[in-house]
Amino acid sequence: MQTQEECLSGLIASSLDDIIYVNDPETYEILWLNEICGSLFSDADIASQKCYQLFQNFDAPCPFCPMNKLSHEKPYIWEHYNEKIGRYFRVKDKFIRYKGKTLHMEIATDITESVLEQKNIKNKLAAEQTLLQCVRTLLEEENFNTAVEKALLLAGRLYEADRCYVFETKYDASGADIVTNTHEWCAPGVTPQKNQLQNIPYAVFSPWMKAFGSTNSVIINDLEEIRDVLPDLYALHKPQDIQSLFLVPLHINGLLSGFIGVDNPRNRQHDLTLLHSLAYFIDNTISKTRIADELRTLGLRDPLTGLGNRNAYLTTCKTFSETPAPKIGVAFIDLNGLKRINDTYGHEKGDEFIQGMSRIFARHFRSSDIFRIGGDEFVFVCGNIREDIFLLKLESMRKECEAAYPGGLALGYVWKDAADNLDDLIQQADERMYQEKKRIKAQRGQAESAS
Repeated sequence: MQTQEECLSGLIASSLDDIIYVNDPETYEILWLNEICGSLFSDADIASQKCYQLFQNFDAPCPFCPMNKLSHEKPYIWEHYNEKIGRYFRVKDKFIRYKGKTLHMEIATDITESVLEQKNIKNKLAAEQTLLQCVRTLLEEENFNTAVEKALLLAGRLYEADRCYVFETKYDASGADIVTNTHEWCAPGVTPQKNQLQNIPYAVFSPWMKAFGSTNSVIINDLEEIRDVLPDLYALHKPQDIQSLFLVPLHINGLLSGFIGVDNPRNRQHDLTLLHSLAYFIDNTISKTRIADELRTLGLRDPLTGLGNRNAYLTTCKTFSETPAPKIGVAFIDLNGLKRINDTYGHEKGDEFIQGMSRIFARHFRSSDIFRIGGDEFVFVCGNIREDIFLLKLESMRKECEAAYPGGLALGYVWKDAADNLDDLIQQADERMYQEKKRIKAQRGQAESAS
């Protein structure tokens, strides 16, 4: 029969929210536990159960057991995460005397909520600090590609992901919509995928592009979920060893133009706020970069023909002087009769003549090798081209020009297997063009005299 003190002690122990149990410190057998402890860990008979069996599902004493650190005087205090029930505890252990025998008593207070709150605060601080680092990188790094890849590294590490990447929508040579992996960061030991993820048909990603319109994100917790419903996306991602992923959209000038994502994020405590914020700053950076590229392109393009202008020509000359190209062909062209057309029919007709000739030039040579350096003067600079191919292209171009605009072309050219001075080649081509121009003019004079 229990004494009044024993009954009162049992009543107090059962009314506490703490987990309390007593066991034999030598055999680890549980001798007593309060109601909440029993309800959390077992509804079965605990007789002869070991503490490490009941509380941890272990077959032997816990490797973190503090038994050798205990005394009768004051409790040993520590913190522990119990994987069996997924809770955090602050634990107090000490030896007690009962009927002349030393026993072990443990009192565990559930601190899960406070621990999770602290973790949440730490996660938010880490995310904010990472975002600040990303923004600082995007603002301070002069090279855009380097800046984006550094930002992806920071985000990838925060999420403890395998990959962090940017995909952008573009057009292929035929004008079809495609999606391309433009930037990538990979964790150590993870195989890069960017080179294999180029020029993918837009239709493959269209389910996710549509999802961005309604949810503003895509979260795949288990890739197997999409095996049947999105077979194309499943087939694309499965070989990359992707089990889960987060994606948020990129918008350039308000238009959906891609997405940023992470593969296999292990730190799932972070929400998508960082990715959304990072996407916003990458959006702005890409927009500014594209505007700068367009302005730079405009500064190197002739507005009438779309070919390189004198600035582009000078840039090419400078590049050649620094790194000479072998097997180089140079052509110098003058359009005959432009002044007469302008004076007789007006500048609009003169512009049409220039544009028509330019289109023919671009059909036979790369537009990046053609430069309009004056009103009626063009220079071709073709590096790494065989002589026979260069001459064949010139001849076919000349025939087409003559058929469209008889006598409208004066051409001089030179080809060298190796040359150190591009200016010398251009001067030689110019002189030969001038000789041809004199010949054409003489022929016209003779024809006019005969008539």
